[in-house]
Amino acid sequence: MRLIDTNVIVYAVSKAHPLKEGARRILANITAGVLEATLDVETLQEILHLYSSRRERTKGFETLDDLLILFPNPISIGRAEVETARDLMRLHSFLGARDSIHAAVVINHKLKGIITADKVFDRIRGVQIFNIR
Repeated sequence: MRLIDTNVIVYAVSKAHPLKEGARRILANITAGVLEATLDVETLQEILHLYSSRRERTKGFETLDDLLILFPNPISIGRAEVETARDLMRLHSFLGARDSIHAAVVINHKLKGIITADKVFDRIRGVQIFNIR
């Protein structure tokens, strides 16, 4: 099982981006059952935040609804994930709060890694990266 980073979803639903087709292919493979993946509730929060800040709330709501169909049981963020995220941030000054939560989910839930376009995860022990391309 792999975690889907927020950027995969954003690229997949974007108007145009070089990573759009790769991101859409990943979601299609998940839908077809070819790829085992999940997301965490932080990703859902990020989607709402991003599209709200862009004044595209309707697109955010539609994207969220589609994600909840594809991923009906997102991984919750609890105390263990927050503590692991804090520890990761102490170790890695370059790591932001949201990415530390995603990394903590991968580590705590023993996932294979994260599907992402972000390079930040390359430097975190215990988190394997699967690129969008």
